[in-house]
This record gives sequence, C-alpha cells and structure tokens, in this order.
Amino acid sequence: MPFVILVLLSGYASISGFVTDASNGEKLSFANVYLEGTEIGAATNEKGYYIIHAVNEGGHTVVFSYVGYEPEYRSVTVLPDSNLSINAELIPSSIEVGEVVVSAERTRFEQEVEVSRITFTKRDIQSVPSLFEKDLIKTLQLMPGVVALHDLSNKLYVRGGSPDENLALLDGITVYNPSSHLFGLFSTFDPDVVSDAQLFAGGFPAMYGDRLSSVLTITTKEGNSKRVAGTASLGLVTSKLMIEGPIPNGSFVLSGRRTYFDALVWAYAKVFDDSVSLPYYFYDGIAKVNYNPSPNNRFTLTGLGGSDVLNFEESVSGASDEKVGVDWGNHGVSLRWRRVFTPTFYGEMVGALSNFNTHFIYEDFEDTLNNFNFYETITDFTGKCDFNLFLNKEHTLDFGIDAKHLRIEYNFDIANLDTTIEKHTPYLLTAYVQDKWFFIPKVLSLQAGIRSIYYSIGKRLRIDPRIGLKYHLGPNSAINVAGGRYSQYLITINNQESYFSIFDFWRPVDSVHAIPTAYHAIVGFEQWIDKDTKFTIEPYYKYYDNLLIPKSLNMFYSEPSESLQLSHGYSMGIDLFFKKSYKNIFGWISYSLGFTRRWDGNRYYAPRYDRRHNLNIILGCQIPHVVPVLRNAKFNVRWYVASGLPYAEDLGRYRVYYGSPRDQFPDYWWATIPGPRDAYRLPLTHRLDAHLEKDFTLFGLKGSWYIDVMNVYDQENIVFYSYEYDEDPPIKDGVALLPIPIPSFGINFRF
Repeated sequence: MPFVILVLLSGYASISGFVTDASNGEKLSFANVYLEGTEIGAATNEKGYYIIHAVNEGGHTVVFSYVGYEPEYRSVTVLPDSNLSINAELIPSSIEVGEVVVSAERTRFEQEVEVSRITFTKRDIQSVPSLFEKDLIKTLQLMPGVVALHDLSNKLYVRGGSPDENLALLDGITVYNPSSHLFGLFSTFDPDVVSDAQLFAGGFPAMYGDRLSSVLTITTKEGNSKRVAGTASLGLVTSKLMIEGPIPNGSFVLSGRRTYFDALVWAYAKVFDDSVSLPYYFYDGIAKVNYNPSPNNRFTLTGLGGSDVLNFEESVSGASDEKVGVDWGNHGVSLRWRRVFTPTFYGEMVGALSNFNTHFIYEDFEDTLNNFNFYETITDFTGKCDFNLFLNKEHTLDFGIDAKHLRIEYNFDIANLDTTIEKHTPYLLTAYVQDKWFFIPKVLSLQAGIRSIYYSIGKRLRIDPRIGLKYHLGPNSAINVAGGRYSQYLITINNQESYFSIFDFWRPVDSVHAIPTAYHAIVGFEQWIDKDTKFTIEPYYKYYDNLLIPKSLNMFYSEPSESLQLSHGYSMGIDLFFKKSYKNIFGWISYSLGFTRRWDGNRYYAPRYDRRHNLNIILGCQIPHVVPVLRNAKFNVRWYVASGLPYAEDLGRYRVYYGSPRDQFPDYWWATIPGPRDAYRLPLTHRLDAHLEKDFTLFGLKGSWYIDVMNVYDQENIVFYSYEYDEDPPIKDGVALLPIPIPSFGINFRF
C-alpha cells in the first residue's frame, strides 16, 4: 500500500527539510518557507519539518522567515520529478523582516484546524508571578476554562472535569501525577527544561485519547547543539541546575532540582544545638540525548525521575517510640525514532515506560503488632507509532497505532492481619486515522478522524469519532467547530473534591461498569486584530456518561473500584481570551463562565470545582531605561477575581447523650445536620501578585535576580470553614491559606 501511494504521488517536484535556530539547534515550529515572487510555500510543523509541493522545474529563490530571526535566502535549481532537501538555520535578530512574516501563532491560525488549544512559550511561563519559583501548571491555571481550587492548589480542573480526566505527556512519557511535589504545591515539570507546552482543553484530535477532558503535551528542550550552555538558580525553597551542549551528531540536556530547607534546618540545629528538624524534601531531574546518524533519522532518549520524601521519628522520653516514612514520585523513560521515509512520508516511533509509586510505612518500636506497610504503584509500558502522509498542499493524512500495557499493584500489610494484595494488568490497543483537507483553500478546512480502542478488561471495543471544521470569514478571522466522543479506561479512586491531596490512586475500569464517556461540542470564533493581537471566544458543551466517582463520605479514597458510584452529568460555558504582544509590553486577559453538574442518585449538584466566573489579567512590561537602578528590568503583575466555590453547609446541631439525659451531669456530644451536597458558595476571591526581575553581570557571568510578592494587598480568600460546635452559639471561622503578603526571591545565572 505505501508503494502504491508513493507511485501516485510521483510526477512533480518538491522541496522539503527542517528549520532550526542557528544559535542552539532548537526546532522552529510554524516558520514560513516560500518561493520568492510567488504564492507557493508552506509552514513547518511542530517538529520544524516542511514540504513545498508542486514546484515547477527551474531556478527559484527559497525564503525562510520567522519573527525575531534574520530571513535566509537560498538560490536553487529544481529538476522535474525530484525532491530537493534543504535544511535552514535562522540567526536570531531583533529586526522584523516584513509583512510576509507572521508569528508562529498566526501561521498556525492559517494552517491548522484546532479549537481550545493553548500554546505556552518560556516567556509566558516566566512572566507569571509565582510562589517560590515558576511553575508550568500554575501558568495553565490562568487560561480560560481552567480552574484552581485555592491559592496553593496545583491541580487542573478543565471545563468541568476532575484532575484524573487530564492526560499529561512529557516527550511521550505519561505522567500520572504531575502535581505531586510539596503536597500539590509544585508540579513535576521544571520550566527551565520546557521547550513548549500545549493544552487541548477540549475537542482534541484523534491522535490523543484515553482521557475525557484535556491533553497536556510537553516537549523538552532539544539541547544546544552549538555550544555548552546552562542555567543555575537559587531560590528560597529549591535550587536548580541545567546543562546542555553538543555531542557528536547530536546534543544533550541535563537538569536537576532539589529542595534544601531540610539541609538548612539540619545545619541550624547543629550550629545552635537545637532539636528542630524538617524531615521533608523533594527532588527531580530530566535527562535528554539526541543522536542524528543521518539527515533523515533522529533518535531521542529522555529520562524523567523525581520523588518526595518525608521521614520522621517521634519520642516521649528521649528514645524514639515510632517512625513514619512516606515517599512518592514519578519516573519514566522514552526512546523516540524520528524518520523521514520520503519527503511526503514522515513518522515517529516511541517506546515509553512510566511509573508512579507510593510507599507509606509506620513502625511502632514498642509494639510491633501496630506496624503496617502500604505500597501502591502504577507502571505503564507504551509503544506508539505516528505517521504523517503529505499527499499534497491541500491534503494531509495522519494515522498511527498505540499499544499500552498497565500494571497496577496495591499492597497493604498490617502486622496482626493478613496482607492485602491487589493486582491489575489490563492492556489497550489503539489505532487512529485522521484526514485534514483544505476543502476550499484559505476558506474552508475539514479535519475528520476516528479512534478505535480495544480494552482487555471485558474485551470491549470502542470507536470514538472526532471532527473539526474551520471556516475563514476573512484573512484575519475564522469560525472553528469541533466535536467528538472521548473514553477513559483508568480512573482515580480518591475523591476529586478534596481540598488537599498529595497523589492519586489509579484503578482500571472493571468489567462491572461501562466505560466513562464524554461528548464534546465546541464552537469558536478567532479574530486577529493585528499581527500581535489575538482574540478568541469559545462556547462549549460537554456531556458525561457512566462516570465513576467516590461516594461523598469517602473524601480520601474508597476501597474497591466496584464500590464507586455511577453518575452522569454535564458542563457548559463560554471562554474568552485576549492576548497582546507589543515590543516591551505584553499580556493577556482570560475569562470563563462555567456551569458543571453531577448526578448523585437523587439530584444534580454542583461539584466543588464548579467555579461560575473566573477572570485573570496578566500584564508585563520592561521598565524604561530612564528609570534609575531598575532600568530595563521586567515587571509583571497578575490579578484575578473569581466567584466562590461550592461547599456543604451544616444546617444545625443536636445533642447525642452517652447515658440518660435525666442524669444530673449527663455526657453528650454534638451531632450535625448536614445540608445538601455542595449547595452553598464561598465568598468571592481575588488577589494581586507581582514579579520584578533584573539582569546583571557579575565577574563576566550573566544572570538575574527576582522578587515575587503573592497577595500584594493582603486579601484573605476563604478556602473552607471550620466549626466549633462546643461553643454556644457555635463559631464558624473562615480559613485562608495566604492571609498575608508572601514574598519570595531568588537568583539565576546563565553560562
């Protein structure tokens, strides 16, 4: 079949290749490549690859252009029925190169059929004020359709979905608990190593699956193939080091991060002979190696590892009486082979191993019968192949296969009871095909796909259709429509409405229950006001069926997956996004109006992450050089305002007596009368954060210092209420996590 296709494609000339950054070898996605003096051209894809079809024989000048880079001109001679391979390296420059050059986002607007997709650059991540250090997921929470439970929450709730409905991929590695660091405060992803990140908040294409709400794809830096370089950071909580550089026919990047509060507290205790200790720390690291044996082949090996560790001992009379140890973390490795089989046939093959483990141990030195050991791990073996067939300028066919084998083990060992062991080994086999067709060039585009999945538990086969449509109203505006069915085979059994959770406990959907399903329907309007200003508005509706959720009383996790409650529901709303970049001033405004409902068996209720209004404003600028001391420094602010989240309010209390109420001094305790589930709302929340960063040079070494202040104007945002029922009348107190302004600072070096 491939031979027949290639024969049909013969008979014309083409030009193809890769476009990269000349300073470091990083790919340039959606760069423009065209023949000078003609309308014939193409844009590079996400991998920096391009192909120009139907090129006439003879002499041509090929122009490569990208915003912020010097254009490159190549004079070539094209022979009939041939392909000319030209790779280009563009030199960074601050000079704009004319109106034919548009940004990568603008080029994507013209070329792709996508809705609800948000792309993040390193500048976007670095511009957001943050607590202690920059974080990718904290930046995602500022986007339309994404909700955070509270100021310290680092989980994603996307358009009415719970965190387990989001798929997170780092270089092909499935990351099952991306928000596990410091009890959910930090994510696993060090932003210094991130090249780009994309969030599909709904209507994602057929190449992605196995989740109901969203897909987060993260691509790490390729590694500087020109010279050895790196960054080092020292902050209040963590220190980081990243080194990248060339190797023969390739490049590498190494990154590591660790908290050191425990070490500082230990040193303090030694110096001042104090017993104080902080028995917690976390670390993570990413390693990546690229090897190019030939121009058409590249092998990439990526490794990810990180853990949180908490160990402490308790003593009463000087000797330790008990010991508690907890550790949890993500680990993974992927090997990717990128192959240009022919100029019109591109493929990537990936083998990946992902693991998340949780270990909790308790030792009672006085009575070993109280000892217990809890261990749970999820291991994911994935093999995936994705292919792109560039039939012609108006027609691209994407297809692929995916084989996933899962091993989920649960071990609970109590000294005076039998050991409980649970093991699941399901597998999924997936195949997809997707056709992108410029039905009317520059006016109407259609992207239709289908994803078929075989699930070993219950031997079930699912077919999930997807469709996307883009209609250009003019050169600067378009209407996007998308819809499809989405299925999920792994779920978490801890309650997703909990205010705090360290990690997730995953289980496969058992043979008793139907497969959880979501149906997406999205209509979007996109307008480019000028080449630096973009506005989008997207109404959406999402229907959920066969949802499996823990019962309301199981706020941590429920026992077997068979005990989960069957539910259905829906979410709907409208997302608005406005982004402006102009020289030294940039920013964005995102606003979401959302409604989420779940069925609890008796009525529809609003889950705890149902936030009605959510507004974020980000503004950044470079301080003018006329300002002393802070000239050319970067100043960024973030202000948000959001309606309160639902919660359950107690309606009253009554006495429950241990003995007879007629006793002279009866003993009793207070019982409460609970109100409807999540039927009340917390107060309105709002907060202002600020970030100031200034470059410097010290002994020939370039760097920057920064200061962040969270909650600048001292706003107390209520997260939940605590109750004192022993008082008369009962006391109801609101609890805020950032009740005062919280400053943090750090220093970065670049070499």
